[in-house]
Amino acid sequence: MGKVHLHDCLRLRNAKPAGAADISKRALQFAKEAGVKNVQGDYEKLLNDPSIDAVIISLPNHLHCECAKKAAEEGKDIFLEKPLARNVAEGEQILSCVKRGGVKLMLGYPLRFSEPFVKLKDSLREGVFGDVWMATTTNIGAGPFSPRAGTSGPVPVPSWWFDKKLTGGGALLDLGSHMINLLSWYFGDVTDARSYLGHKFNLDFEDYALCFLKFEDGPVATVNVGWFSRDFRIGIDFYGTAKHGVETFLPLTSPSLLGFAMNLIKGELKTESPFHKELQYFVDCIHSNTRPSPSGEEALLDLKAISAAYENTLRLDS
Repeated sequence: MGKVHLHDCLRLRNAKPAGAADISKRALQFAKEAGVKNVQGDYEKLLNDPSIDAVIISLPNHLHCECAKKAAEEGKDIFLEKPLARNVAEGEQILSCVKRGGVKLMLGYPLRFSEPFVKLKDSLREGVFGDVWMATTTNIGAGPFSPRAGTSGPVPVPSWWFDKKLTGGGALLDLGSHMINLLSWYFGDVTDARSYLGHKFNLDFEDYALCFLKFEDGPVATVNVGWFSRDFRIGIDFYGTAKHGVETFLPLTSPSLLGFAMNLIKGELKTESPFHKELQYFVDCIHSNTRPSPSGEEALLDLKAISAAYENTLRLDS
């Protein structure tokens, strides 16, 4: 995602990339080839640069808290990839530092900027579906097992993906956070969360899950997520008293997730992607001094719902 965001930075109307940091020499070479001159192996060197106004944090989950706190302390506005953190306690630390630093914090939830789901939000507001009593969301793919292409061939899955202490959770945290945030955007706060967790690959966290949510003034919803499929689907179904609704997030230029991802990284999408839209919106919020959404507070509620689902769980047979 860092590579995707870098290409999108090059196309922003009112901002430009001032630097890139990574411990990977391959990633830094990618940034150089994209035209970034200031590349660093330590992100703190960029955070200490007073000419930099905002940062995009696209790091493994276990580094979100430390990096976001340091960015807030340096007065940088923050675009942070989801999830907010590994757990609620870390999320609260981030929000506390953001408040003290007086900076803006936005979470990377691109489905909120995907045209089909935005239209669905508008239809809900207009009462097209009547009272929605049930909703089903799906986010199924290969997760960390998705092919990764490098200049010299396939790239191994980063080892942190398989350490629960570093990830904070499995497919429910990784993919479920997208769908829970989307549902909360539509229906408000979650009042109850339960889950069934599956362990197809015998990892120490779930690689697929079914999560059941109840909303205060909304429907009962299910969140189906998994890392087990070569196929790819992100979608939502509504069942209302007046009408039912179905929307799907569709790759714009390729039938395969890998092809879609590679087009994003290369910056070769022919239409504006949700990832570019969310980044442009973040920059516009900085210029207009507007509080961005999805906010850190919204993302913390997502973590709380996921935490409740983990606490109220049954394990599915492998």
